[in-house]
Amino acid sequence: MQFLLQQLFWGAVLPATITFVLLLVSWRAWRREGAPTHWGIPLALAAGYLFAHWRILGLPLGFPPVDANEWLFVVAIAAGAWGFAEHTLASRRLLRDIGRAILVAVVSWLVLRPLMGGVWQGSAAYLWWLSLALGWWLWWSLQERLAERVPGLPLPLVLSMVAGGGGFVLLWSNSSSLSQLSGAVAAVVGALVPLVWWRRDGRLGAGGVAWTAGVLGLIWVNAVAFVPVPLWRIGALVVASLTPAVALLPAWRQRPVWGTLAACALLTAVVLAAVMFPTYRAYVASASAYGY
Repeated sequence: MQFLLQQLFWGAVLPATITFVLLLVSWRAWRREGAPTHWGIPLALAAGYLFAHWRILGLPLGFPPVDANEWLFVVAIAAGAWGFAEHTLASRRLLRDIGRAILVAVVSWLVLRPLMGGVWQGSAAYLWWLSLALGWWLWWSLQERLAERVPGLPLPLVLSMVAGGGGFVLLWSNSSSLSQLSGAVAAVVGALVPLVWWRRDGRLGAGGVAWTAGVLGLIWVNAVAFVPVPLWRIGALVVASLTPAVALLPAWRQRPVWGTLAACALLTAVVLAAVMFPTYRAYVASASAYGY
């Protein structure tokens, strides 16, 4: 129990606190600008996560990293910088889409390269790389569109829930390290929730989405490629992350904000339960088979 509490403190509580404090520091500038989002969001998220990554896995031993999970430390930094760029390029969507595609393709290639020619032979290697990179890019782009159209709490709350629930899915899929890193993402994104609630019109914004989708997306890519986690489990997490789209339905546009938020949270919880329950049962069955 003491070990678990220490893991929660160093991997979730303290990183969330770091992110929240940095967000508060930027609060004055955010309020002065009168904008619903702020360039400091991706940087604050990156700072909190990097601390958690250091405490969970340590620092990368060199560059380029030799382990797929070590790449997450590097990508967290790159995603923070790219999130700042996406915020400043808010009016240039095509440029952001192209830059995002290049970033995803390059990172996917670097991370998945050890599998190519070994586990993945011939054209199958390129098919896996392109498929995972394209899926990552499409999900990231959908999240960015939602961030533009859905204000307030739904998006950061849902992404925090999905990262947290996904952590359990990864744990029960036999990936403890990715599970903890997903939990760290949940913690730092969750730190944004009270500030967005306080701000009322606050948004995660393209910059915050860029960091969250960049890091969480790579966690899922690593899970599929290296663990491997069945694709349907990651697909279910993707579906759960898109529930804020409910706010765009005509029937919900006139509903109270809290009603929409509750609907998004409930739908997310239902989808997460639908993937977590069979994953846990399979985990227990597998452990029983080996006599654990």
